[in-house]
Amino acid sequence: MVNEVAGPDWLTPDLFRIGASSLLNDLLMQRTRLSTGTYPGPDYYTLD
Repeated sequence: MVNEVAGPDWLTPDLFRIGASSLLNDLLMQRTRLSTGTYPGPDYYTLD
């Protein structure tokens, strides 16, 4: 996605980084939604 929008110059660790904790939180929230049908409340997972 970054490559298509901003170009390959932005695909370096100095300029573009996905935080592992944010990715884990998103995966956990999606998994909960798939099993329950709703997203958990904002206090259920850390949002950093």
